[in-house]
Amino acid sequence: MDSFKQLKRRTTDLLQSLPHSLPSIPSLGGHGHGLNHGKSNHHATMKGTWEKISVPPLPRSSHSINIVAGTVYIFGGQADPSKTPADNDMHVVTLPSSGAQADYHAIKAKAIKRTIPTINEVKPSPEPEAETELVGAAAQDLADVSLDTPIEAPVDKGKSKALPDFNLGDVPAPRAGHATAVIGHRIFLFGGHAGGSLETSTPLNEGGRVWVFDTRTNLWSFIDPAPVIPPGVSALPAPRSHHAVVATDKPRDFNQAASAHTQSPGATTRAEAWREWARGDSDEVGIPQRPIVGSVAERATDLDDDGYGTLIIHGGRLAGGARAADVWAFDVHSRAWQRLPDAPGGPRSDTTLALSKSRLYRFGGFGGPQAGAEESSDESGQLDFLELAVDRFDDEFSVGEVSITARRSGWQSLIPGKENVGYKEVDAAATPLALENDEEWPGQRGAAGLEAITIGGGREYLVLLLGEKARSRPDDEQGDRFCDDVWAFQVPPQGLSPASLADTFFSAVGRKSGEGQWAKVEMGPFDDEDDASAEGPGARGFIATATMGDLEENGIVVWGGLNVENQGLGDGWILRLG
Repeated sequence: MDSFKQLKRRTTDLLQSLPHSLPSIPSLGGHGHGLNHGKSNHHATMKGTWEKISVPPLPRSSHSINIVAGTVYIFGGQADPSKTPADNDMHVVTLPSSGAQADYHAIKAKAIKRTIPTINEVKPSPEPEAETELVGAAAQDLADVSLDTPIEAPVDKGKSKALPDFNLGDVPAPRAGHATAVIGHRIFLFGGHAGGSLETSTPLNEGGRVWVFDTRTNLWSFIDPAPVIPPGVSALPAPRSHHAVVATDKPRDFNQAASAHTQSPGATTRAEAWREWARGDSDEVGIPQRPIVGSVAERATDLDDDGYGTLIIHGGRLAGGARAADVWAFDVHSRAWQRLPDAPGGPRSDTTLALSKSRLYRFGGFGGPQAGAEESSDESGQLDFLELAVDRFDDEFSVGEVSITARRSGWQSLIPGKENVGYKEVDAAATPLALENDEEWPGQRGAAGLEAITIGGGREYLVLLLGEKARSRPDDEQGDRFCDDVWAFQVPPQGLSPASLADTFFSAVGRKSGEGQWAKVEMGPFDDEDDASAEGPGARGFIATATMGDLEENGIVVWGGLNVENQGLGDGWILRLG
């Protein structure tokens, strides 16, 4: 029965997409996946759907979710926003796929066993006069100990603590207001607070530690920052909560062999080179008729052993309730924090970050003069971005990637009313403009979701969803506190892709491609017969979102949040764009 419903659903989607897949010449402006640029209405609209995930409720707010291989990992948060965090279990939801229903289970927090045998060293024999006799039980006990027995000791793999002992334990404590991101199959966690309301919560001081959850083993480990040189220099982000985080798998190519075209003074002759080329690696792995068993496994390496990728954090609430505007990058391989250029505008918390290719985007957030004042300046309604690059080295013997850096152009901003500036330099004196039609640009908000997704042909969008509206005064009306809308920002394509070719064509015929513009998404149920999904998740904030990745490139999972009554919500939803 489920297979029949799924077949019916896919057939309906296919028929509905035909008008968009086969546009007529007069309506070329409506190309793309549900993107519509009407002549009478100059702002764009898109289509999207909601589907409710059928699992038991798990009320959470100020929590985090991540998706690895079609599985949602939910950590931390508060079931009641005024109480302590719920637990430090990892709650796992398997997403519905290929007719299979969603499933849920919880994983208790356990640390990886970190032990290795120590090396036995041969010590010189002491002088006869320096010998001391051991009598009684002591001598008997030592006689029973073999000198060849290895001693187990804690392993740090070069991750020994460079900071004072914070007595943090081997697994992360329960927390809320933290932030997580995925690199490979591992989830990286930073920051958070131990509970309480926004006015009373204090960030956890963990000395720059980054917690790591391995989804293959379901075990926790941690990475402490490397020692600071010179000592005493402030090279760590301040403890914080309600900050934003993204991650990239760069750098990951370390110390690769130099190009084969670069020859050393003792280079082999051409005949020897041809002989080695013809032989290949048969000396190591054998030939198909006589393979050398185990050689491939012996040389296999795991990138996680050395670490790769970069974690980027921004903003948040500091101790005492102050907000932050700083941006930090944590290099997993070198275990070093590096400060990037501060984001424009005032300090803020509950902002959002998204990484699209080499661009780091920031939208929204709250900034107030004191703790608990959810005020927002006009800048929180603009979209800011920072161009990133990867430093590389090449010493003629080896090449590799070093670290993530910011380009000299620094942060740039797309201003409401001037969104067609694309990605050229923006006038620094420009200020956000008041719009007569609010539907041209998403309103100022914080505690929302911002994700980068791809919809075929290399077309990429930033999706902004839900969140809490910015209040000019703490005593503003609460009835209209949260947002229930969804917006999509078309990211200019990079490189040679069908999307970039299409944009070039539309530009040549005088049609706007929608590049660099916001479009409001018209939402509906994924299945017309699914009554539970008909109304969507409704207005809420302090949600957690994550892209579905390879499972569905155009899908985003939304979990939990707070409603207007300040109650924790425990439902999960799938948003599909296009």
